Amino acid sequence: MRLPAVAAGVVCVVLLCGAVHAATVTVVNTVDSDDGYYFAPPGVVLDHPPYYRGSWEDWGWSHDLTTVPAGAQGILSATLSISAWDVDYYEGEIDVVYANGVAIGTLDETWGRQWGTTTFSLPTSVLNDLWEDGELSIYVDVDSETGGSRVTLGSSVLTITYTTDVVPEPATVGLLGMGALLALKRRRARTC
Repeated sequence: MRLPAVAAGVVCVVLLCGAVHAATVTVVNTVDSDDGYYFAPPGVVLDHPPYYRGSWEDWGWSHDLTTVPAGAQGILSATLSISAWDVDYYEGEIDVVYANGVAIGTLDETWGRQWGTTTFSLPTSVLNDLWEDGELSIYVDVDSETGGSRVTLGSSVLTITYTTDVVPEPATVGLLGMGALLALKRRRARTC
């Protein structure tokens, strides 16, 4: 009589803990000077063409993520981080960044001729496009107000967190083990 009561109590505790949870996998994709774009490679003069670009020298690039992790069910979140040199935002330089045609913000001030990184959280519409075709097209409208400012970019880093297949929690494994032990105990009781 005591064994069923204990078993029922354990089952209730396990059910309260939950049986499964969604796992996530994070993928990082970097585009920089190694990819043939106008990103400044290490050791170059940063304030000279072709890397130091102004209002009539806008450009774009793509992050290709057509290969997704095994078991991926969708994209939970994604961020884009762009490293830039000499963004003079407070002097009127506004460098607008677009992801798949959607304006996601402007590059942050770097306080003079220094490197800085701006990180953008990608909106749902961009995440949906990325999940559908595996490509993220980035475009920077350099000095969109045409004030004569220039900027140099170092890299673009896309970080994506995918949801994957559900994974059993330890509570589920414990429940299965207890069920097997109870079945074994009953079987022994019947054979004795």
